[in-house]
Amino acid sequence: MAETGIVMTILFILVSVDIVGNSLVCAIIWKNRNLRTPIHILLFNLAVADGLFALLIAPKLIVSLNSKHPEGTGGSVLCLLITGGAFAWVAALCAIYTLVAIAVERYYAVTDPYGKKWNLTKRKLKVMIIAFWILAAIACIPNTMYMRVNNGHCYEKFPKEWVTKAYTLWNTTQVFVALLLMVTLYSRVVRTLWFKSNIVAHPVTSQQKGVMRVRKRVTLMAVVVSIIFGICWGTIQILYTLHAFEVFRLDKVVIAISNILVLFNSTINPFVYALLSENFRQKLKGMVRFPRATVGATTELHNIEVHIARDKSNTPDVSINTTTSVSQE
Repeated sequence: MAETGIVMTILFILVSVDIVGNSLVCAIIWKNRNLRTPIHILLFNLAVADGLFALLIAPKLIVSLNSKHPEGTGGSVLCLLITGGAFAWVAALCAIYTLVAIAVERYYAVTDPYGKKWNLTKRKLKVMIIAFWILAAIACIPNTMYMRVNNGHCYEKFPKEWVTKAYTLWNTTQVFVALLLMVTLYSRVVRTLWFKSNIVAHPVTSQQKGVMRVRKRVTLMAVVVSIIFGICWGTIQILYTLHAFEVFRLDKVVIAISNILVLFNSTINPFVYALLSENFRQKLKGMVRFPRATVGATTELHNIEVHIARDKSNTPDVSINTTTSVSQE
């Protein structure tokens, strides 16, 4: 079928770009020690989850679109471990939890820059990231337990219809609760950074303005990633919910397209980082093509950090919330 060939072509392109792009994000953060800050460590985990999702969902989509799934014991094992895509959704859920954590980090970085209310240390980050993967694995247990091969197709076959509906609603609830949290937190962050101007009442230094610019870019990047997540994940969850309640029937091509939407979500993130983050752009150029290109961005940010550290030591009571160290970004 023509549509199958088109979907397969899109799938191949997205998976390739996804894995390469997110691998580059991981390499950039891993290689540059000045990027091992809370926001970038969370972005590193998001890139790992996105790359794993692409790697693990590809076999499911390829088999479901092109061939009849083998049956028997071997087919059941293949369905459970590879072609069912159960483990891909563990990575996808971990990405969702990480996006919420990024929203929380942005909220406190802007509204509480000196960590008086909450300080996200590297120890807390490690615990959070491990917890995300564990929670995602637990949430996908029902999906894995009832993965079956039936009539040449590998999919979740729950014992009763109400279980199917309940599990679908559970996943939909997770997605939309995550969206609600992100919208709430980012609306406050955007209001603080762009609309709640106290600069007129409290003059700031050029270094503080530099921090404000950096913080706005990083926050804008996180907001755009969250908007793309909402469009892609919101669509797929609505479709699956309608299918579970027999309002709308999904065929294999529509299911593949809905999965590709989520794949597109994880593929586009590295491009968002590159377009909206000058630091990421410079690091990427330095890694891929121009080894000396990393110096400018790193030096500029380091100089801002040094000046602000000096301002903080000389000014015990700072009047504006945006004068935190740029190393948080």
